[in-house]
Amino acid sequence: MSFSSRRRNYLLTPHRRDGLIEWMKSMLQHSFVLDALGSTAHDTFLHFEMLIEEHRRMDSECGQSRLQQLVPTIGRFHTPLHLCEAFEIYNRKHRLTKRKHIQISFNEIRHIMNLAQILALRSRVPGKGACQLMMSFRGEIPASDETPTTAILSEGDEALEFDDNGSSSASSSSSQLNAPKLITFDADQTLYKNEKDFEANPQLMQYLELLLRHGVLLAFCTSTEYGNQDRFASLFKYFEEQQLPQSACDNFYLFAAECNYLFQLNHEDYRLHPVNERGPGGWFITTQFLLDAPGNWKESNVEALLDAVQNESMQAMQDLCLDDRASIVRNRRSIGIVPNPGLELPRETLDEMVLCVEEQICGMNDSLGPGLPYSAYNSGSEVWVNVGNKRVGVQILQSYLGVQASESLHVGDQFVNEKATVGNAYFARTATPCIWVISPKETEYSLKTILRLAGNVDLPLLPPDSITCNGAGGSSMTSHHHGYHRQGALASPRLPPRKVISTPDSISESELAA
Repeated sequence: MSFSSRRRNYLLTPHRRDGLIEWMKSMLQHSFVLDALGSTAHDTFLHFEMLIEEHRRMDSECGQSRLQQLVPTIGRFHTPLHLCEAFEIYNRKHRLTKRKHIQISFNEIRHIMNLAQILALRSRVPGKGACQLMMSFRGEIPASDETPTTAILSEGDEALEFDDNGSSSASSSSSQLNAPKLITFDADQTLYKNEKDFEANPQLMQYLELLLRHGVLLAFCTSTEYGNQDRFASLFKYFEEQQLPQSACDNFYLFAAECNYLFQLNHEDYRLHPVNERGPGGWFITTQFLLDAPGNWKESNVEALLDAVQNESMQAMQDLCLDDRASIVRNRRSIGIVPNPGLELPRETLDEMVLCVEEQICGMNDSLGPGLPYSAYNSGSEVWVNVGNKRVGVQILQSYLGVQASESLHVGDQFVNEKATVGNAYFARTATPCIWVISPKETEYSLKTILRLAGNVDLPLLPPDSITCNGAGGSSMTSHHHGYHRQGALASPRLPPRKVISTPDSISESELAA
């Protein structure tokens, strides 16, 4: 993990913290100081679990829960969280209660919450805990409470360990897993590292394939304006080499520009093809009952939002002396501030521009806001503002594919406080259960845990060089986020200072495949 990624995800600044995790950490600190974590941690996590369940009940009754009073920024929980069970599993591996000098960390609580969410999204077998359930699927019986944990969700390369010598007999490839019906993903830092692709993580490609073959719907929700396929070329090449059947290809979607352009994987050429927007079965038409769906947006409101963002971006660049270091790029549904080739912008500068733009947007229409959903965020190297956000994208996918919120899961890397809006994955929390990862490796561990808990799929050992993908191809792109970077599309050796570049209003399927 790069140092910049580490700084972004370890939340060293006040506007990059999660209120619930910080509160849980503070509650556990007392027990650690008193050297009583071993005897009190179980009851503490059980109390967290009860407060969350009370909050879920009060949320449906429009009341204020005790948890909301303690953590005002708390959001919605779509499922119960099995925090006590997740802590016991995690503690068996990492022995948190045995430590005497280092208290439980923010990231460790995040891992426990991720595991608790995964546990909650599978059907429960009465009378069996997580470890017993996984071992029973393999035909093993735990000898005692000291039996090693079979699945741990964590951060390091060896933090997630499984007994790969024993596995369940594989069921039919078309059977539905005991897992979420729909899993959506962020792209950068979730599926691949910045400016990289899937070639660096062949195991992740295998897990995605297994999920598709077993009937799980997968969707990548990316901020890229038109779904840059170069980032997914090695994944699609792998699908083609594995002869992924049409039924599995039909389960794969990509939502570009957060929620503006929907694509589906085609079995004939293993490429993304646009899903019909209008006409019978068109996703624009079938999701118009959703208030914030793109089919209900007025172009005048879209242009007003983009104009306000562009004007504020130009002012911010002038105030921060970025005229000769960055450029403004305007697409049909997004605006970005992008460093000129060969240059980088400091993290603090990117955050400052995001918050300046956010303030301008909130002040539109006499401080009523733009009247449209949007997302403004720091991608790590650029600043982007999209019309629409991941909440709308996930809700459209749930409606279009007929999946309930409690049956879906979003995996993302940028979840921050409501008022920061620097993380574009935050909005997905209101539409679906979420897992917070900080690297593609953690995504891989999460999917491996989901597959293991599903209980009816083999996970054979995968040698490092067992998958070769030659489909990534070269690219003339100098950055990785939006449609203006497509090969042959508005590519220039150096963007002039503060030049505003506009992309076409629409893109054809042939252009997408170019």
